[in-house]
Parts: sequence; structure tokens; C-alpha cells
Amino acid sequence: MAVSNLNLSPTILSSSSCRCCYCHFNQKSDCSLLCLGFVKRTIPFSRVLRKPDFESNNKLIFNATTDTRILHNAAATTKATSTAAVEIPVTCYQLVGVPDKAEKDEIVRSVMQLKNAEVEEGYTMDAVISRQDLLMDVRDKLLFEPEYAGNVRDKIPPKSSLRIPWAWLPGALCLLQEVGEEKLVLDIGRAALQHPDAKPYVHDVLLSMALAECAIAKIGFERNKVSLGFEALARAQCLLRSKISLGKMALLSQIEESLEELAPACTLELLGMPHSPENAERRRGAIAALRELLRQGLDLETSCRVQDWPCFLSQALNRLMATEIVDLLPWDDLILVRKNKKSLESQNQRVVIDFNCFYMVLLAHVALGFSSKQSELV
Repeated sequence: MAVSNLNLSPTILSSSSCRCCYCHFNQKSDCSLLCLGFVKRTIPFSRVLRKPDFESNNKLIFNATTDTRILHNAAATTKATSTAAVEIPVTCYQLVGVPDKAEKDEIVRSVMQLKNAEVEEGYTMDAVISRQDLLMDVRDKLLFEPEYAGNVRDKIPPKSSLRIPWAWLPGALCLLQEVGEEKLVLDIGRAALQHPDAKPYVHDVLLSMALAECAIAKIGFERNKVSLGFEALARAQCLLRSKISLGKMALLSQIEESLEELAPACTLELLGMPHSPENAERRRGAIAALRELLRQGLDLETSCRVQDWPCFLSQALNRLMATEIVDLLPWDDLILVRKNKKSLESQNQRVVIDFNCFYMVLLAHVALGFSSKQSELV
């Protein structure tokens, strides 16, 4: 019997391609823009506000086999026929969200709660049905099959993997996402998408992964880590935009609106990180984001979500070095901005660079000019 193994370590993209997480699902999509929520912009934002790829877990192996055994519940046919099956690295306990030492009544209670719970909007009916079938199958395994339940008294661990039909994979990822196993959802989903047998289920797999990223984002926001939450939302956005059938979901619109609102705060948070090699790429991305926000503000675009420009820009400039400020606002651009300042004020429109910010930029030019002996900067 032929067995093909897919390692769940992250996909490494070449340096010439967009390194935004998951953009390899759809090379035609401009994920460099999507990652910041600036959907209609033309300035590239590659690697902006991006979280490093997921850590690989060499212990997790994704096996796809052709098996003659059909996993079924009590209502399914008992006739053995050939079907494609997949082995996922999870225990039955993980699928229903209970610890390995859970008693039978706790298992039944958790299964019933999941069975009666409302499934997230966007899943196909096949995924919803497979979720219910898998729940019943897992319940029976935990209650009646010692191999899957293990034995605490005899110190026998539960079986660490589960073989299911490919058609049940969307249901498995849906359940894992519901019970808080976000990393497993992302690892299994990413590996599954590399296998041809997953093609009929891509919609549901991507949706589960996007919802897992949203859950990670929520955790980041609750811990007051705006950038981590922002990056998770950006990855969720890329996942949803990689499939046409997911592009019309209300969830995607909500994510895009949140990204636009959070971009200024995320930019400031990343600029405030220590100047260390591990933060260098994020800092470059944050400066690119600041440049785009500044362009939007100066162009009076309504999509720009910065409410108090003098406050925001002064905080950003205080986090930049002189060379970075000069690169962000060269003399020619600065002169043009100040020339337009009076006309903007006469029209009661917002002023992006007020006198205090102008003075900070001026000092940066003078300081860099003297230190580097570049008279044109002074």
C-alpha cells in the first residue's frame, strides 16, 4: 500500500516572491497590500507588519493513504468499500475539547454541547454534516474503544492520531477551531492544502484556518499586543481572499475594516520595538506602513483612519532615527507640504504635518547634514 507523507513544517518562499503568509495559495492576489488592509492601494507593502512563519513541528506527520476501511457511525452502512482516508495527528479528546483524563460523563456532555452548538457562518453543508458524523464517531471511540481512550490507571496513553475519510477533514478542522486548537488547525490545514485529495474541501479548510487566525488575533488584542493581533488578522484576510467563494463573506469585510482602523496603532507599536536584528524586518515594514499612511493623509483620502495627525505623527517621528526621518520626508516633499499648508487651512481641511512635526523633521535634516557632512541637507 502506497503511503505519501507530508511534513507539517512551514512552506519557505523564495526571496523573490511575496513573503506574506499564505499568499502562495493564490499567487495572483496582491497579498502585500492585503496584509495592511489597504486593499485598493498601489504602493507595495510586502512583509509589512508580518509575523514570522509558524514554527515547524517535526513530530506532526500528515499521512494520506488509500484504505479499505470506512470510518462510520451507527447510521452508516456496514459494507466495506474502498475510500480515501487521511490520518491527522490529534487525539479524540482534542477533537471534543476535553483533557485526556476526562470521565465518560464529561465526554458525553462536551459532545452534546458541540453537537447543539451553532456552526460558524460560511461552512458548506457537507462540512456541517461531516462535523456531526465525526462527533458521533469520536464519542463512540472514547466510550467503547480503549485504543482511542487510553487508560489512566494502567498508564496507557490514548492513540495520538486518528484516521478519517477526507470528506471528514473539514468537520475535524471545524471542531478543532471551536475547541481552541488554533495551531493544530493551521498546521493540518496547511499540510492538507498541498495534497490533491483536499481539492474538493479547500473552501472549508481555508475558512477554518481563517477563523483560527481570528481567534489568535483576539488573544493578541486581549493581551494588549496590537501588532500580533493585527498580523493574525492580516493572515486571515489573505486566506479568505485566496478563494473566490470566501471573498463575499461578511467576515472578510469586517477584517478589512478592522485592519484599516488598527494600522496606525500597530505601526506605532512596531516602531517602538527595540532596535535589534530580529526586529529589523518588522521595523522596515512599519516604516513602509507609516509612509503609506502619510501619503494617504497628504492626499486627503477618506480611507485613512488617523484621527489626530499631529499627535500620531509626532509619536511616530519620536520613534525614528534621523536617517529614517530624512528618508521618509526629504526636503522637496517637506517644502511642498508647507507650501500647501495655508490652502488646506483655508479650506478647513486637516493638516497632517503641523509646525511641531515640521520642526522635528527640520532638526533631523540639519543633524544628519552636519554629522555626515552633507551640506545639501543643512
